[in-house]
Amino acid sequence: MAQIKALDKKAHANLKFTQDITFDHVSGNHILPLVVQEMVQASQSYPILFVKDQNTDQFKVVALTGLRPGENLFSGSEGWNGSYVPLQVRTYPFVLVKNPEDADQAVLCIDEDSGMLSESEGEPLFDADGEQTDYLKNCAQAVVEAAQRVSVTEQFVEFLVSKDLLTQKKLTLRVTESDKPYDLTGFFVVDEEKLNKLSDEDFLELRKRGALPAIYASIMSSMQVQSLIRKKRAG
Repeated sequence: MAQIKALDKKAHANLKFTQDITFDHVSGNHILPLVVQEMVQASQSYPILFVKDQNTDQFKVVALTGLRPGENLFSGSEGWNGSYVPLQVRTYPFVLVKNPEDADQAVLCIDEDSGMLSESEGEPLFDADGEQTDYLKNCAQAVVEAAQRVSVTEQFVEFLVSKDLLTQKKLTLRVTESDKPYDLTGFFVVDEEKLNKLSDEDFLELRKRGALPAIYASIMSSMQVQSLIRKKRAG
């Protein structure tokens, strides 16, 4: 279980960080969150899908990284087996947590259980005077930017939902000819037919929002399912 704690210059004075190039913390995740600004680049490596959060009923954008729950075909012992690593995977173990008493405030936190943190080796987070090092400042800036992009992504998805552009998609998979087909469910995709039937006004709104490249990237990314199957066969 993650131990998310606010970063503290006294409690974490001697803490150091070493990037894990295998990104082992998501080795058991067959889906990973994406932000709208990275969808075009991510579509070159992953099928991009939408899932509904069972707790909030909100849709989120995800990259499919495995053919079964608990499987990640990109997290390997020698490094990430793909050309692009999703933003929120790269910024871990640093996270931004909103202040429950003030929605406009957020606190920089870390997962104290992360294997990338230690007191023996890596980049120090604080200097001898207890001030944040430049390395930590850069990490914090990346986390803030990621949080801002998440907010923009939520607005992007809300607009798609408001125009009824998402439709449920069942992925029927078979890794080899001798395997029995099986289904991955719970995913949604952009409905091309509904997209093409949008009014000129709504389509113009999508263009003004800069959403069209991300939408078309998600549609084209369906071809990456076969890439995942080839990865599975090769593994």
